[in-house]
Amino acid sequence: MDLLPIAFLIDGLSIYKNLRNDKVISNLHDSVVKLNTCQSAEGQLQAISSYTAMCSTLYESEYQGSLSDYIFDLVLYDINIFSKASAEHRLDSLSPQILQAASNDLHALFKISHITSEMFKANFQEQCKGCSFLEESLPDYTIEQHRYPVRDDWGKQVNAISDFYAANGVGMYAKYKAFIFEMGRGIQPVITLDPIRLTDLKKYEVQRNKVLENTLAFIEGHPYNNVLLYGDRGTGKSSTVKAILNEYKNRNLRMIEISKRSIADLDKLINSIQNIPLKFIIFIDDLTFNENDDNFGILKAILDGSLSVRPNNVAIYATTNRRHLIKETFSAREGNEVHRGDTMDESLSLSDRFGLTVTFMKPNKDDFLTIVRQLAADRHIEMEDEKLCAGAERFALANSGRTPRLARQYIDHIEARIKLNLEI
Repeated sequence: MDLLPIAFLIDGLSIYKNLRNDKVISNLHDSVVKLNTCQSAEGQLQAISSYTAMCSTLYESEYQGSLSDYIFDLVLYDINIFSKASAEHRLDSLSPQILQAASNDLHALFKISHITSEMFKANFQEQCKGCSFLEESLPDYTIEQHRYPVRDDWGKQVNAISDFYAANGVGMYAKYKAFIFEMGRGIQPVITLDPIRLTDLKKYEVQRNKVLENTLAFIEGHPYNNVLLYGDRGTGKSSTVKAILNEYKNRNLRMIEISKRSIADLDKLINSIQNIPLKFIIFIDDLTFNENDDNFGILKAILDGSLSVRPNNVAIYATTNRRHLIKETFSAREGNEVHRGDTMDESLSLSDRFGLTVTFMKPNKDDFLTIVRQLAADRHIEMEDEKLCAGAERFALANSGRTPRLARQYIDHIEARIKLNLEI
C-alpha cells in the first residue's frame, strides 16, 4: 500500500499550513516520505523512528492514541485567516478562493486522520522486505473519534466549523479560559481553573456589583474602566475577579494573570492579544511597588499616559492591600525634596488612573458571622448556631481576625471534622 499521497496532502495545506509543524503531522509526513522514497536501510529505520515518535506523541496527549481526535483538535484551535474571520463574524469578507481552500484543507485533513496503523504496517511490509516481524512489533493507534464524533467529511463541515470559531474564538484562547504571562515564557494556559463562583462569595454585594457592571460593559462593547480592588487581606478581592471569569467565560471573556515582575513586558502582552476577537482581563494580584521601581512608570503610562490607544478588548484589573501603591520609607517621606507634595501626589497617581476603585474592608462581627452562617448553609452543615458562631470567633481570634477568607477556612475545618467523625 502506497501512502505517499498522504505526504502530498500535508504539503498541500494552505489555510491550515501551521499544522505541518505539529509533531504528529510532521512525523507522519516524514515516515511516509522516507518509507516510500528511501530504499536504504537507514531511510527505513528513520521511517520507523518517525512512526513510533508519532505514536508516542498520540499516547502522551489527552486523546488516548486517537489520531482522528488529535487532528480534529488541531483544526478547532488553529489560528489562520479562515478561523480568525469566522471568530470576528466576517466570513462574508473572505473570497470564494479562500473558502474553497479552507474546504480543501479540511477534506485533506479528514483523509489524513483516517490513515490507520494497519495501513502503515502494510506499507512497511511492502517496503521493508524480509521484515515480517514489524507487523507485531510496531505500535498501534486508533482513528476512533471519542471526543469529537464528527463522522462526515470535514470539508463538507465548513459552516459548522466556522460556527465553532465564532462561538469560541481561536487558538489556545478557544480551548482555555485563563492564562499566566511570564517574562521569557510568554503566555501559558491554566489547565485547571479555580472553580470559585459568585454564589460562593458572601456579603460585599455592593462592591461586587460595581465590578460586575463594569465587566458587563466591557464584554458588551460599552465604555468601561480599568479596575483597582483595594482593601484588607482576605476580603475576597482576588476571588471576585476569578469568579467573574467563571461567570462570563462563555461570553468570550478570557483572563491573563501577570506578575509584578513581568509588568515591563505588559505592552508586549497587550500587543499580542489586541487583534484576537475576544475580551481579555489582564489581572495583576497584590499590586505594590518599591521606591524607584521602573515598573511603576510603565504601568502608569499603559493605563492612561502613553501615546497609543488602549485596545477595546483589553481591561486591567488589579488587587492591592495598599492605597499608596508605592512602599514608602520614613526616610523618603522626611527627605529634603522641596516639593514633597508632588512626590505624595505621584504615589497616588497610579491608583487614580484605574478609573474604578472598589474598596473591600474587613467585616464587623455581625457580618463575619453572617458569612459563616451562609457558608455553613451552602455546605449543608447542621450545627447549633451558638456553637457555630462561638467556634468561628475562636477561630478568628486564633488567626488573623475576621475576614471572609477566615470564615471559609473555618467552615472547611468544620466540614473536615464532620466527615472524619471527629468532635467539633
